[in-house]
Amino acid sequence: MRNILLIMMMFLFSGVSYADYRETFYVSNVNITDYHNQSEGYTFSSHTYHLRSENLTISTNNNNQHINLDGKYADSVMTGKENTIIRTPIPGLGLRISWATDNQSSNSILKYFPFNRTCISPCQLQDLVIVEFIKIGTIKTGTMRRGTELATVNLSQNVTNPEYMKIVLNEDIILKSRSCVLLDTDKYVDLGNFTADELKNIKYSPKYIDFDLTLSCEQDTSVGMSYIGTSVNQNLKNTGTSEGVSILLNDEDNKKVKISLTPTVNNYVSVLANENKPIKLKTAVNVDDRRNIKSGTIEGSLFILLEIN
Repeated sequence: MRNILLIMMMFLFSGVSYADYRETFYVSNVNITDYHNQSEGYTFSSHTYHLRSENLTISTNNNNQHINLDGKYADSVMTGKENTIIRTPIPGLGLRISWATDNQSSNSILKYFPFNRTCISPCQLQDLVIVEFIKIGTIKTGTMRRGTELATVNLSQNVTNPEYMKIVLNEDIILKSRSCVLLDTDKYVDLGNFTADELKNIKYSPKYIDFDLTLSCEQDTSVGMSYIGTSVNQNLKNTGTSEGVSILLNDEDNKKVKISLTPTVNNYVSVLANENKPIKLKTAVNVDDRRNIKSGTIEGSLFILLEIN
């Protein structure tokens, strides 16, 4: 009887394998407010995100394998580069992302995207990714939509699923130019009724009528106000049928408002975002030539030009 010994031998090759998961960070609460008033270089928001794993696991048979990490900004936002800060589709708004993959890149410019790094296994990855939005110039208008892919990190070295990390915007960013409006599109002020004898009387003194205009702005700002009209002796010209009179216009401190046919800022008003700011004025009939007063209507038209800083 012959005994046959069957030996089954299994040879295992230990190659490189990668953790089979993908990191996705959703960026929200970017807090881009008061962007007109901030200086260049101002950081609107800085958010820290933690990786789910302490390190990217690399199994190897000789402890000498390498892994390449390619961190890059998505084409949708990569419209230029300024040192470590890139330009987003919104003019004046910059984006900076940092990920120190190892101790060597922790305290250097190398931690910022875009990058291409080589790690030697075991590649101990740091677990913090920081996303910052920064002012890099004058911000006027622009939009970045929720779902915009900001950046990715890919693995190389014959990886089946190269995408390792994705950073995605999780809210709309809509920035507007400064905008202000007078809510009183047409304002009529009744100057009252007078007889010619009243106006000719040496004892006549202007009887002021108070009125308000309401100014509203979408952002905190300072607004210069110009009063456009034809002036007579620094008053608003009467365009009605009466003669010998003009129209006084003063501010709430009883100072004359400058009236001109060309824009001339009379005063600046500070307005908070979404505030309904009252602009207090007062007006009255002024007697210019007492001896030549003639009965009729007293009328005047004035346009207000807003200069938004």
